[in-house]
Amino acid sequence: MRIMPIIVALGGISAFVAAIAVAPTFGSDPPLFRYSSIQRGSIEQTTTVTGALQPVKTIEVGSQLSGQISRVYVDFNDNVLKDQPLGQIDPRSFAAKVEEAKAAVEMARANVELEQAKLDRALIDLENAKGSKAVLAAKLESAQAVKASAQRTLQRKLSLQSQSVVAAITVEDAQTDFTARLAQEREAEALVSLNAYAVGGAAADVRRVEAELLQARTAVPEKEAILRAAEADLDRTIIRSPIDGVIVGRFINEGQTLAVGLEARTAFLVAHRLEDMEIHAQVDEADIGRIVAGQGAHFTVDSYPDRRFEAIVRQVRKAPQTQQHVVTYTVVLSTSNLDGALLPGMTALVKIIIDRQEDVLKVPVAALRFQPNGARTNDAQARVGVWLRKPDGSLGRVAVTVGTAGTEQVALKSGDLAEGSQVAVGQAIRPTGMELLGIRFGS
Repeated sequence: MRIMPIIVALGGISAFVAAIAVAPTFGSDPPLFRYSSIQRGSIEQTTTVTGALQPVKTIEVGSQLSGQISRVYVDFNDNVLKDQPLGQIDPRSFAAKVEEAKAAVEMARANVELEQAKLDRALIDLENAKGSKAVLAAKLESAQAVKASAQRTLQRKLSLQSQSVVAAITVEDAQTDFTARLAQEREAEALVSLNAYAVGGAAADVRRVEAELLQARTAVPEKEAILRAAEADLDRTIIRSPIDGVIVGRFINEGQTLAVGLEARTAFLVAHRLEDMEIHAQVDEADIGRIVAGQGAHFTVDSYPDRRFEAIVRQVRKAPQTQQHVVTYTVVLSTSNLDGALLPGMTALVKIIIDRQEDVLKVPVAALRFQPNGARTNDAQARVGVWLRKPDGSLGRVAVTVGTAGTEQVALKSGDLAEGSQVAVGQAIRPTGMELLGIRFGS
């Protein structure tokens, strides 16, 4: 019963030796070789970089106001809509400022009405002054006419007195009447002059009140602007989301006091559509010349090592970054994240496809590097070549011309090779019979 497993194992080992020992003869002790088949298919030339995953758009939502946080409406990972409230600053002091501004607006409007009434009164006074001027002018004309009549009467009385027709008393009465009429004329002239000053004063009052009315009217929009500013500050006490997205950062709590200085304090971090993500990869200056927008790529993350994600180069930023004398450029790649597997901040190992060829023969890179022990190449064989396994088991070198090089395989552009041909990729150490049985000697 114990002998049978050993016999079976020896039979399997014999078959294994027969399978791998088919190799060309190099002396009395032929070596063992490892082979790989020529394949046909697609091949990619890639460059490998690393980068961090992040949302396409991330907005820092802050507050322009200082105050105590009275309410916080959202938490991490909450989906939010545009203009949705995220938090609120205590609004009481800002509401009081709004009421104060409203009162100032009402007062300014009332002041306009008051100045308008003053202007109406000043216009009436001006019209009265102008009306008095006409009356006084008529009185002056009447006084002048009466004076002229008294003067003529006096002259007649004086003429008759010279002829001794009238008595002296009559002449004296005529003289007195003329003097009185002359005084009335002068009084009327003085009143007309005073009225001219009154008209000018009333006109000046009108202009003054008009200026005060204009000032009062100008104060109304000023007070209204102060009211709008106070209302805007009251509205800003509610911190709102500027976009549709997901809360990926919350930096405030209820009861906390925000002290805003020259910059707005960040309260929330909102990411727009985690269904679309970006990778910001740093590419060395030696490789950046081969990368252009529109190239395909694929990447993996540590959380899903067996899953390959697709991406595409969206932008090659021309701003260099230098660290320890190494110059790199940022390449932005876009990827889809419909299932939500990718999270912001994950490190991605990205392979950007520089070149891709379809339906070509592919040979392993190891086959191009392989050189059998003891084999020599002449000058004609110095160019690139592989060692082909012949039907009789020996190796023959075949010169080839290669094209696009991938990580493990290279495209063949020319060479006497066909799909399925086997080429040597390595040389193995021939095991001894006891090693085939798993038996080793020594300490």
